[in-house]
Amino acid sequence: MAELRALAERQPELSAAASLQIELVDALRRIQTRIATASVTLTAEEIAARLSSGRPLVTFDRLPIDWNEARLLFRKIADVLRRHEAVDADGVARLHDVGRSAGLPDLARRWFEQGSSDPSVDMLDEVIAWSMRPFLVRSADILQQRGVFGAWKRGVCPVCGGEPDFACITSTGERLLICSRCQTRWPTEPYACPFCGEGDKRRITSFATPDGTYRVTACQSCRRYLKTLDGRRAGRAVMPALDSIATLPLDAVVMQRGFTNG
Repeated sequence: MAELRALAERQPELSAAASLQIELVDALRRIQTRIATASVTLTAEEIAARLSSGRPLVTFDRLPIDWNEARLLFRKIADVLRRHEAVDADGVARLHDVGRSAGLPDLARRWFEQGSSDPSVDMLDEVIAWSMRPFLVRSADILQQRGVFGAWKRGVCPVCGGEPDFACITSTGERLLICSRCQTRWPTEPYACPFCGEGDKRRITSFATPDGTYRVTACQSCRRYLKTLDGRRAGRAVMPALDSIATLPLDAVVMQRGFTNG
């Protein structure tokens, strides 16, 4: 959060996005301090079997969701979006109705398993994603501590099956994908597109910022792109909440070239 505030001061054109992100992260942090540590009932044999067969480790039914906390966070996220004019008054009212409804768990399951809940409600998927994140992250933290993802080279998260929305290059030169839902990090091939598997370097467009801190890889085959922090240049670990905002100008450049954010 301190880095986001500093970013807003350094780059005033990003201050609105940084302020929104600060409020979202703060709402998430307050919930995370209250939820219980997730228990992981998967044995080493079960983990190995699921990963070797290409199945992520966590199903929706295994998530330790406290629905009272999830509904509270849902409402807070909706209110944050309204304050920052990401939704209008009617939109936030509809979101609050969903947050109070008995159907919220089913919508969350649909988002988790199918990638989308109800497209008729503006920003619903984004609010669900934030309200589910503390429970996903807590489960992922426990599983990642067991260090079992080294052989997983797929383009989806080994914990929850989510797609990456950022990547990083470590100080040793390893490329890691970062899950958009649970923040799990897992190794991937250096140049292959994580979305379609394209491995021909001639089909991958890559460019970096002048200082080399950030780079973009865009796939000519599926027309999707991914942003990456090069930790060797940055001198620090990746911070997705910060780096996703700091690289918004890159999004504009790549989208103008006809690529879609991964």
